Amino acid sequence: MARAEKGAGKGSATKRKERRQAKFNPGPGPQSVKPIGGADAAGFDDANVEAKKKAKSPGKLSKKRKAEGASNDVGDAPAAAAIKSKKSKKLIGSDAKKPVSKKHDTAPAWTNQTRREQKDWANEQKALQKPNFTLIQDITALWERLRVKKISAEDKRKLVAAIFKASRGKCAILANNHKASRVVQALLKYGTEDEKASVYAECAPHLAALAKSLYGHFIVQKLVDATPKEKLPELLANVKGRVRVLAKHPVGSQVLEALYWPAPNACKRDMECEFYGSEFAMFGAAGLAQGKAATSLREAMLAKPIAQRQGMLREMNKTLLPILEKGLVSPSLIHKVLCEYLQAGGPGTRYEAAHSIAGPALLRMIHTREGAHAVNMMMSHAGAKQRKMVLKALKGNVARIVRDEHGSAAVMCMLDCVDDTTQLGKVIVNELKAEGLADLAEDGAARRVLLHLLRPRSRRYTHPHVLATIPDQDEVVKSVADAKASLTAQGHAVGGEDDDEGAEEGAEEGADVDMEDEMDDDDIMDDEFDVEDEDDVDETKENKKKANGMTKFKSKAAEAAAAVDDSDDEDGVAGGTKGGTSDSIDFGIAKKPNDARRTEIFGQQGKLGVALVNACEPNAAAMLRSVAGCDVLVETCAGGAGNVLTKAVGVERLGELHAAVAEAVRKSVAGEEDDEGADDETDGGKPREPLHTGFFSSRALRRMVLDIPGDEPHGSETAPSFANALWTGAIADHLEEWVGGHGAKVVAAVVKAGDAATVKVATAALTKVIEGKSVEEWTA
Repeated sequence: MARAEKGAGKGSATKRKERRQAKFNPGPGPQSVKPIGGADAAGFDDANVEAKKKAKSPGKLSKKRKAEGASNDVGDAPAAAAIKSKKSKKLIGSDAKKPVSKKHDTAPAWTNQTRREQKDWANEQKALQKPNFTLIQDITALWERLRVKKISAEDKRKLVAAIFKASRGKCAILANNHKASRVVQALLKYGTEDEKASVYAECAPHLAALAKSLYGHFIVQKLVDATPKEKLPELLANVKGRVRVLAKHPVGSQVLEALYWPAPNACKRDMECEFYGSEFAMFGAAGLAQGKAATSLREAMLAKPIAQRQGMLREMNKTLLPILEKGLVSPSLIHKVLCEYLQAGGPGTRYEAAHSIAGPALLRMIHTREGAHAVNMMMSHAGAKQRKMVLKALKGNVARIVRDEHGSAAVMCMLDCVDDTTQLGKVIVNELKAEGLADLAEDGAARRVLLHLLRPRSRRYTHPHVLATIPDQDEVVKSVADAKASLTAQGHAVGGEDDDEGAEEGAEEGADVDMEDEMDDDDIMDDEFDVEDEDDVDETKENKKKANGMTKFKSKAAEAAAAVDDSDDEDGVAGGTKGGTSDSIDFGIAKKPNDARRTEIFGQQGKLGVALVNACEPNAAAMLRSVAGCDVLVETCAGGAGNVLTKAVGVERLGELHAAVAEAVRKSVAGEEDDEGADDETDGGKPREPLHTGFFSSRALRRMVLDIPGDEPHGSETAPSFANALWTGAIADHLEEWVGGHGAKVVAAVVKAGDAATVKVATAALTKVIEGKSVEEWTA
């Protein structure tokens, strides 16, 4: 090493000193650094430098130095040195150090204390200020001995008993301390049943306070886990009336889920009703009526007088909006209450809620049914900017979310309401293709996304309860139109084509019209508008009247909403003005028609159509045998609703897919299937069944024959006849094997629903095979 060879460390300090000396005080030596012209030429003379140093003024003396007898005079230097020496001897000889001033007369002499003495003094001060400081120190020391790995059972029992004896009666107070909380948790872990019961009995009355503690909420979670189900109502009574406070607290919201999830249904309902108002928080789900408990917000509002219903919505708005703004939306209790609130409200309520929560926080709600429903309602009224934020947060998580039972419904709603198909293609479609469309088709939840794009809102593939959580965009547009009409009737300006100025854009909190006639008559869902004072309104605007004679004005919510651009298209083609901005407030709804959006997703923007056909072609046999995958294959071969897939890939490419399916069936019937799917060849020790005799595969083939007749003229965008491809490619040469078993239903479907040429050929071939029956009787 270079440093070792040079003897690094030996005299290095001396060498550095010499280099500094040569750099800043150069001399005539060869090792010195001298300016050009030499030291003498530049005025660098050692004698002159020392003289300048001596001649330099010492500066102004402080009062303290003057009192000590110091002087600036060079001649007084020996006297000052003598005084300094005398003072230092005096300080050394005295043991006590005098305070600097009267202010510090009582302060401890920190400079004369060791670190141990300073720590002891600090502990004494803390013990005077904190009543339980000494107790915490003692039980922490016992806990440190308890937590070691190598300890005998006898010693552990003694330590636990000592901790319990010292902390008995103070566990609720100790649980708030960051050290003592761990000691109490260890007591619950290693203590006997009686000791645990004693600790729980002490902490239960203070449940609401401990739930908001950064360290005490761990005790609450252990308390809930250890409480039997039949005793949970007694435990939950300690948080009655405090649910809304806990929901707004960052730590308390985490405990809220632990309290809500295992609670009985009656206790759950009481916790939900606390968000309806103080009356329900005090008296439970029945309220002041003390009759039948309300099962939903709708029932609770209908049971109240009309004048009180709007107050319930305002109370919920005041409670839920801070929760949304903080992003504390993880508890399933919040999902349930928020879903009821958005269902009771109208477009204005959903618009306001969607803009009160950050985009990434919405993804923490889609794992429950109510949470996914609430997210879908907010996404339908979120506007372009908010939807874009949600898509950015969704990036990298699409494959995991679509496999979730309720998360897939949220993705389906995004595909319905996001008008920016380029962004959809980059985030959702690309991740679906990267995950593997054939694998997703086999998943019970993920296949809903593909089938929803191919055939939207089909009850064959999606349960009606799931469809109920996905807002129909046509119904959303209709509700917004009704909301605007309601606002206009009340005298609120909402802009639009009839508005000459176009500057006063809608309202955010208005238009909460109801979804049913029953509640429309009662007028319980109309939000309030804050009318500006007449002095604050411009005279020019005040004099302009609408056709119905009402004055135009804006609410505070409308002013905030007017600044939001809800145009999803950058070029402004789909809805809005030519500049890409909205003509009027539309409560953040989608503007592009659903068919146009699906065409772009399958076509150039998302290119999902080509990827889907390419995935189905080599996996046709496996998808036919799959309970879930066969539906995706059927809809892909049919070209999707509205022929969106046929338009994307072309009739010829779809015909090639039909031929590939027929070839896979032919190989299966003839026993020529390759061994590429060796893992699927056996199922529980049984050989793989041929496709024409399989239960699911034969019915899938029959559906394709019936649903893809191909009667349209050549050159149209309709999928070609599947019956012709199947008969020519798989049935004609093995008709005898098809006639018996499940395959006979497929042949009968070819005769009934095939194209004219195929029906003629199939009827003639069946006449030769069937004996004792006519073709009509056999197919009946």
